[in-house]
Amino acid sequence: MERNDNLIKKKIYKYMVTGVMTTVALQLGNVVDAMIVGNLIGSLGNGAITASTPYLYILQAATILLGSGGAVMVAILLGRRDIDSAGRVMGFCMLFSILYPLIFTILTPVVVPAFLGLTGATGELANMIIQVTTVYSIGMPILSFAVVMAYIINVDNHPGLATYMHITANVVNLVLDFILVKYTSLGITGAAMSTILGYVVAGSIFIPIYFRSSNRMVKPTLKGFGKCGKLIGSTCKAGFPNLSYLIMTVISVSVINTVVLGNLGDSYFSAYAVANNTQLIVQMFLNGVSSVIASVAGVLYGEKDYYGMRKVLKKVLSTALIISGVIMAVFLIYPRLFAMLYGFDNEALMDELLAGLRIFSISFAFFTLNAITQNYYRTTGHTFLSTFSSTLQLLIIKIPLMILGLYLFGFKGIFTGIVFSELLSFVILNVLRMILQAAGKVPKKGFMAIPENNTGEICNFTITGSDANATNAAKQIIEFCRKEKLSEDKVMAMGVATEELVNNISRFGYKKTDDKYIDICLSKTDDKYYLRLRDDGIPFDPTSYEAPEHDEDEISGLELIKKLSVKFTYMRVISLNNTIIEIS
Repeated sequence: MERNDNLIKKKIYKYMVTGVMTTVALQLGNVVDAMIVGNLIGSLGNGAITASTPYLYILQAATILLGSGGAVMVAILLGRRDIDSAGRVMGFCMLFSILYPLIFTILTPVVVPAFLGLTGATGELANMIIQVTTVYSIGMPILSFAVVMAYIINVDNHPGLATYMHITANVVNLVLDFILVKYTSLGITGAAMSTILGYVVAGSIFIPIYFRSSNRMVKPTLKGFGKCGKLIGSTCKAGFPNLSYLIMTVISVSVINTVVLGNLGDSYFSAYAVANNTQLIVQMFLNGVSSVIASVAGVLYGEKDYYGMRKVLKKVLSTALIISGVIMAVFLIYPRLFAMLYGFDNEALMDELLAGLRIFSISFAFFTLNAITQNYYRTTGHTFLSTFSSTLQLLIIKIPLMILGLYLFGFKGIFTGIVFSELLSFVILNVLRMILQAAGKVPKKGFMAIPENNTGEICNFTITGSDANATNAAKQIIEFCRKEKLSEDKVMAMGVATEELVNNISRFGYKKTDDKYIDICLSKTDDKYYLRLRDDGIPFDPTSYEAPEHDEDEISGLELIKKLSVKFTYMRVISLNNTIIEIS
């Protein structure tokens, strides 16, 4: 019997579909937001949103740090079966997702004018920037809490619920966008208010549903943070690459905005804003596909299931590159479509914008590789590699090449600089990774930089649920336990537990008879042996099962396992049942 990826593949597809739906909902709101603003207010409105982006990113710092870091840590802790620590992480993320942006809410009269002075904007553009930044300053505590909760809800067995939350928020956002911008005098203020109100509505609907769900594993702890500094530090470390990416994006965007606005003027800046916004289309799909890394690979990393992690990353990479290739082809063939969508009507600059969009699209494949690399290394604890990648991509290489391109080739040179910065960032990172691997500081297993197998792994195989396979699996576990020289009573306990659990899963865990895959892994850690059975059947905790009196159903074999000299635990993570048998 050998391990296959059938069970993991089903989870990859499930989380990828919900991830894409989530980010399409999330990013589509931003994309259509910009289209509504561009067509109803004018291209200057898009310029105001682009100019406000650095400030909005600063407001979102806690959202990014705690959302991404919290999701990774909760996933890893669930993989380690440490529910209490996962609850502390969740409570910390919930609390500080509100407290950080609340500081900006209180200081709005001070920080908004200070930011405006940094942009160098004047006239109507300056008025629009003030309106956008003021609304977000006031509403960010609500938006931040809702988005952080969506991150954690996604990894705690409710990816669909997180998706519905984002979809609802953005449907409300877009409806209000159109109404407030077109039919009221609020203008761009209405567009900013719509985003906040969307998450007020969605959060008030779906967060309570999550907390009432019997299928969630994590319960937040809102006290005792002083005693879990290491856990909080690990959470912040997991989210730091994304936070550093955000900080460097703020610096990069601020510098480039200032250079373009100062050297080319408002009209070219509006054209640049259109091109800059089109990258959201790539991110819309890319972020959804790569979200599988944190939600699925994070749990597998906690379980030390390196086989499963390889399957996840290969599928994510191939899918993301296909998507970015299709989008690039559309940009190359018909770039005018995107100029029209964003309401750009300056015919004097149209040819230059279209040429810039075509050049810009060549960077999409390299952008995809960099983004997935950063997400993957962050999830697997290679924080330095992830942060170094984003530093190269956004600061060390990007800014100098974009400015150099601007001075050498004008407007189109900006996008030439972006293409080379994305390519060089990926090449340099991989050279560094190979150097670190040669020095023994990173596992020597290629790009993925993880061990070939869990060092404590004894056997790892997949079966389909049936009586015959239950017997065969039990025989194989007995054989390996005997090779490990366990006492005969413990050997037989493992064999009986395997056969009874496989029978229970195959007979009662599925409504349909097809695709009843069960992953079985026997491993040793710190003089303890762990037998894990993983399936995607209906949620069922065998450790809490109480057989009814006079029940002759074969599920009562679970009572037999409880009488054996083993520790019997259960977890449901990434919508998979994980039943663990432990013996000393």
